[in-house]
Amino acid sequence: MPRKLRAYVKLLRFDSWQAWLFNFLLGCILFELPAIERFAVVLVAFLLAASAVFILNQYFDYENDRSNSLKKDLPIASGEVTPRTALTLFFVFTSISLTSAFLTDISVFLLLLAFMLLGIGYSTPPVCFKSRAGLDVVVCGVGAGVLPFLIGVQSVPLLTLELEYYWIVRRYQDVFFAVMPIFLIQCAGQIYQVVGDCEADALAEINTFAVKYGKKTALRFATVSLLVTITLPIIYELLNLSLIPFLEWYLVAFACLVPCLLYFMKRTQDASAKNFKKLRDFARRAGTGILLILILYVFVVRLVLKGF
Repeated sequence: MPRKLRAYVKLLRFDSWQAWLFNFLLGCILFELPAIERFAVVLVAFLLAASAVFILNQYFDYENDRSNSLKKDLPIASGEVTPRTALTLFFVFTSISLTSAFLTDISVFLLLLAFMLLGIGYSTPPVCFKSRAGLDVVVCGVGAGVLPFLIGVQSVPLLTLELEYYWIVRRYQDVFFAVMPIFLIQCAGQIYQVVGDCEADALAEINTFAVKYGKKTALRFATVSLLVTITLPIIYELLNLSLIPFLEWYLVAFACLVPCLLYFMKRTQDASAKNFKKLRDFARRAGTGILLILILYVFVVRLVLKGF
């Protein structure tokens, strides 16, 4: 791949938001399978929106990124892509994304708009959510977890405002139960991110959760979030709130997740930026595999229920 093209691909930061894509795909198939045409349009709109968010965040952060050992090689910070070009790409991607969503469904448009506003507000002055300790974590939980999932849900579409029908209320209930673990795991992921960037953020006077409350407190909060996340499916099963048929198979995964989480907790005792970069890389690889298996499992269950 030519160097210039590689720089533009790197500008999209797909490795940083692939979890958003998996949350979107899970929303697409968890309750029903969407029509191919509608799914394709919503998927493209979502991909362009996510790319636009990361492009704009790099645009506002590129001066600070130059002094960050983990981010100095990003395309804008390194000078491979000019700020003006990046801003042009942002407006092009945003226009195509929101126009496609609006022509598809007003609910998809509103969710995608909220997704972009939160993502843009994360780094953009004067809002700059990432400098507001606590709010930075919540915004990432909603923006990176809940909203991509809901956009995927509306690719069916599943939710309407005709709440006088019991089955529609039940759908909202099901979506709420599904959203909780997604929100918590994204919050935990964001905490690990800001712990790894703690020194650089403190130097840049960015008041993240880890900077304000310290690495130890942040890691404890992340650990509790992960424990609740992996326990919730079992609680749902016990309370007869299961969203996916054959959820008892989750017990097999649970038996594997607990030792993995304990190992991860042990490794996080070294809170250096270098160690957390290794942990993030490991978590991305492992998380990608786990999410692919989960999505494949749900997809197969949906096909079985449809009688294929």
